[in-house]
Amino acid sequence: MTIPRVEHRHVEVGDVRVFYREAGPRDAPTLLLLHGFPSASHQFRRLIDALGSRYHLVAPDYPGFGHTEAPETFPYSFEALTDVVEGFVRALGLSRFALYTFDFGGPVGLRLAARHPEWITGLVVQNANAYQEGLSELALGAVASRTGVPGAAEAVQGLFTLPMTRGQYEGGAGDPARVAPDGWTLDQHFLDIPGRKAAQTALALDYHSNVELYPAWQQWLRDHRPPTLVLWGSNDAFFLPAGAHAYRRDLPDAEVHLFETGHFALEECLPEIAPLIAGFLDRLPVPAHTPAARPLKIAVLGAAGNLGSAVAAEAARRGHQVTPLGRADADATDAGALATVLAGHDAAVAALKGPDHLVPRAARALLDALPEAGVDRLLFIGGGGSLEYAPGRRFVDSPQFPPQYLETARDQAAALDLLRGADTTVAWTYVSPPPVHLVPGDRTGSYRAEARDTPLTAADGTSRITVGDYASAVLDAIEQRTFVQQRITAAY
Repeated sequence: MTIPRVEHRHVEVGDVRVFYREAGPRDAPTLLLLHGFPSASHQFRRLIDALGSRYHLVAPDYPGFGHTEAPETFPYSFEALTDVVEGFVRALGLSRFALYTFDFGGPVGLRLAARHPEWITGLVVQNANAYQEGLSELALGAVASRTGVPGAAEAVQGLFTLPMTRGQYEGGAGDPARVAPDGWTLDQHFLDIPGRKAAQTALALDYHSNVELYPAWQQWLRDHRPPTLVLWGSNDAFFLPAGAHAYRRDLPDAEVHLFETGHFALEECLPEIAPLIAGFLDRLPVPAHTPAARPLKIAVLGAAGNLGSAVAAEAARRGHQVTPLGRADADATDAGALATVLAGHDAAVAALKGPDHLVPRAARALLDALPEAGVDRLLFIGGGGSLEYAPGRRFVDSPQFPPQYLETARDQAAALDLLRGADTTVAWTYVSPPPVHLVPGDRTGSYRAEARDTPLTAADGTSRITVGDYASAVLDAIEQRTFVQQRITAAY
């Protein structure tokens, strides 16, 4: 008989003291368990007992839930919950893991995945909705409640009562005798802690933000195609079975299983669900593009420049073989010359600027040269001017754009258009810094990278990153082969 040893710890993430449960060998496949409302990590206790001897399982409590301690001033929203979970992942040093998303764990997990696709090896989706057709009338009524709607705050208060909490567990169950009362009893205990109902009210009024992001998450699924196992209690009063089947629209290879139970499917159907999760984790491919896989041979065009030298230094720090290339080594606009000097490399980085439209001409030459050289990976260091401050409105086109940078910014924007319009086998990624605040500084390892055309901003609206962290984001994309044929930006 093998029973896992489960550890219960706290870790500081900013001013939040995050409680979490952890079991299993750290060199085994990792599954990050993201709980739902109104529960916490305790909802996974039996699953951890079932799988924690073979797999590395980690289950945190969000702020406002379970044993996690947050200050009274914590700004409860789904973005803020994701910020804490992101910080938690970094604090534990997790770098590659599958996500178990349940209920609130869906919007938190998909936000996290959009920020860091390089972290995600697969998805286990259990009654975590991401499609309009998965919303029941009850759910649609809840989504309509938002800040500023008269009576909305009062309307959601009924969600935090004992009958509602118990009903979420027993409602739809095939045999309520199989649903232990411990879960809903403990959930209600946490809901009744002073300040918790206010926190949950804020989250309930923010839930509409998740539905508004459904199209973006669906696009993320189409773009990244993570291996996915969908598990669904078909009698869920909030999330309909149509929401489970809808994942196949964007993930045709997703494995979908429905169970005759309610929202908390693990409570009644753990004996059926646990083997499915184990089999799924066993089938996940071992990542081929990770820092530990092997040293890479990386050519850096423009290695003498500010960003080129930072990327070259970060690559060398990680143990890769770097070939610095300057004007004396090859004309960046000559495809034949580039093919000669790039042959034998695993990836090329272009960090270029110059007169006579050098940047877009080099982009065209690289697209021609790389297939001939046998190199399929290109990281193109672009500018922030082509990012948008409003839909369809680029910074480079605004009257306030600094005139001394205008020519370079337009060239960089032209290179992005060229890459996006190319019919090519080259796995390119175009990397834009924040439009203003790419600042001197070392690598901290704390940043976000996303495929998007608008700047990433912090809670105060600023968008900034150090050169060291920007270079680190470039190397992450090379090593983990993420954001293929996409423009990304990185910031805090």
